Amino acid sequence: MPEPDGFRILLVGCGEIGSRHLQAVATLPDVQEVDVVDPRPDALAMGRRRLAEMPDRQPSTTYRWLSSLEAASPGGQLCIVATRAEGRCELTRQVTEQLGYTAFLLEKPVGQSVRECESLLDFVRSRGLSVWVNCKTRAYPFHKRVKQFLDPAEPILFTVVGGNHGLANNGIHSVDLFAFYDGANSIERAGSHLDPVLHRTKRGLLDVSGTLLGYTEKGSHLTISYANNHGQSEQIVVTTCRYRCIVDHMQRWAVESDAGSGWSWRPVPFEGNLLISEMTKAFARDVLTRGCCELPTLEESMVAHRFILGELQPHFSRLLERAIELCPVT
Repeated sequence: MPEPDGFRILLVGCGEIGSRHLQAVATLPDVQEVDVVDPRPDALAMGRRRLAEMPDRQPSTTYRWLSSLEAASPGGQLCIVATRAEGRCELTRQVTEQLGYTAFLLEKPVGQSVRECESLLDFVRSRGLSVWVNCKTRAYPFHKRVKQFLDPAEPILFTVVGGNHGLANNGIHSVDLFAFYDGANSIERAGSHLDPVLHRTKRGLLDVSGTLLGYTEKGSHLTISYANNHGQSEQIVVTTCRYRCIVDHMQRWAVESDAGSGWSWRPVPFEGNLLISEMTKAFARDVLTRGCCELPTLEESMVAHRFILGELQPHFSRLLERAIELCPVT
């Protein structure tokens, strides 16, 4: 239920992604105040510009533009953390301890190593926090629809093939989607072949390309491949003994077939606005009013984090030619 005087939201990090979260919460009628924290003046300026672009923003909501967490007001109802992965786990602890927030929406990957993500999960459990991770692909209308056609007991073949979008940054979405379809509590690593090159991301950090393989206890198989020499959009293929589909999110195109129709392909409508500025509206509203949302919890997202970060960390050490205990990704 709404607070008597409306909700307060804390947004930490107002860059490319954080400013899109800001646009989303600006439309929510029960939000009274938003604290926006970023030490970079250019990031705060971007937030102001993008807020001004929203014709449907709520005129009654007030905003405070802050350069430090210490200046933020305590006791709000939702904190969105959209900083870089480096330091994000520690920042979540600080917001909890200094400002008393108990509900969080974290950008992904949550951290740069399995160890720090596990440590945060222990902290979340000990404090009774509610934490969701913005692996939003499982909330797409198309994937929610497809899951209804699948028998939970049947294994699936799940393949993702695309251009150079990053095995860490985009791959974690793909692996979380596989876990959503399979219902797996863990994914076993079954080998990999990575390209001998490091890719610089927009944020100045690193990512890799190549192929990762995995499997689950009930016999499902995962293959994700990102090329190193083109940027074509991803194609996702889901196959069981009774159903199959192919989807391209960027092209908003999908087909499906099943045993009952003789495996004849048919088009499937691809619905929904998938932008962060749109989807976070529903996530934030549901957290504030219902105490839950369609994103994976931190614990649920650990299936993908353990697989991706655990597999890629040795490769980063090899490609950087020095021993490191993390993946230097955004």
